[in-house]
Amino acid sequence: MKLIDIANKIDKSKKNESQVDTMEFSYELNYEFDYVNQDRLKAYWIGNWYCTDSYVGYRMYFLDDEPVAVSMQTGRKSNETFEWFSKESALKVRDYLISLMSDDNELNVKICDINRDIGDSYQIGFNNQILNPERAMYNSEAIEISERINDKNNWGIGTELKVKLLNGEEKIVDIKEIDFKYNLV
Repeated sequence: MKLIDIANKIDKSKKNESQVDTMEFSYELNYEFDYVNQDRLKAYWIGNWYCTDSYVGYRMYFLDDEPVAVSMQTGRKSNETFEWFSKESALKVRDYLISLMSDDNELNVKICDINRDIGDSYQIGFNNQILNPERAMYNSEAIEISERINDKNNWGIGTELKVKLLNGEEKIVDIKEIDFKYNLV
């Protein structure tokens, strides 16, 4: 039987209707959809069966009563695969689903002020986290890290360093007293 014949004859009763999980379209339509209650996109079983605790099988999707896609899911742990009746059909469904997403879900990012001054260095919490010892500074002065001192009572995690100052003096300091210059050229 042709898909168009199925589209014209499919049982559109509540008993044959399948729940539409809008999240299932995310990968297919290249957009991150949340689950939303909606009533324009409907799915009806072409043929279905029970797999463990879920209904699976063949479905036909309609947007505003117009056939747009068919899908197949052979097992409850299998992905649902889609075939679209046209690219335009897929775009209509995607546009419809995007229209359902709230503005907060569409793009939820923290905005910063690019002109905000954040200083010229950063700090770390433990001496084993040091990646760029040549960028270490103590009291705004370049230093050489001679040794990382591990705390035997704190599972070998250390916060102390033996450093050599520019004047040659060696000193033991806490990692919180060390700043690291940003990785700039």
